[in-house]
Amino acid sequence: MKRTGYRGISFREAEQVVACQRYERMERRRFQGGIQARSIFGSGLYLISDAALAAQYAFCHAEAEGGERAAILKQEVNLERPLVINCRYSEMQLREDALDWKYKGKPLPNVRPEHIHAWLGRSTKEFALAHSFDGIVYHLDDSIIYYVAYFQDKQVRGIDLEYVFTLNGA
Repeated sequence: MKRTGYRGISFREAEQVVACQRYERMERRRFQGGIQARSIFGSGLYLISDAALAAQYAFCHAEAEGGERAAILKQEVNLERPLVINCRYSEMQLREDALDWKYKGKPLPNVRPEHIHAWLGRSTKEFALAHSFDGIVYHLDDSIIYYVAYFQDKQVRGIDLEYVFTLNGA
C-alpha cells in the first residue's frame, strides 16, 4: 500500500532529514504547555495524511527546539502488510488483543503511571510484528489517517520539503 505521508518538524531537523533521506528522532517529545507527542504504537516513524495537521506538529517541534522556522516534509510510505485500525477494529481492541497475546494467563506487570504509554506502545508493536504486520494505518476519520512505519529504511522514500514557515508568521 503506497501512500503520501507528511511529517511536521523544525526546519533545522528537516534540513538534516532531507539530506540523509532518513529521520533520526523518534516521535516521543514534550512540548511547551505540557503537550506531549507519544509513540502510542511503539517506536517507528509516524506520518499523517493531512499536511495542514502536520503543520501544527511542525510548529510545536520548532517551538520546543527554540527555532524560528518549521517545515512540513512530504514522502512516500509503502506498507506491505499494515495492521489497519478503523471503525471495525479500534485502537482499544488492538491494545486488548496485544495485552491478551503477551500476558495470557499471566498477571500484568506493575507499570508506573508515567511509563504506561511507552509500555503499551512496546507491547502493541511486539504484537503487530509477531503477527507479520510491518506498520499501522490508523483511520481517525475519513480524511485523517496516521501511518506508522516500523522499518523506515525500507518503507519510506522521496523525503522532500513540502512547505517551510516561520513561527511569527512573517
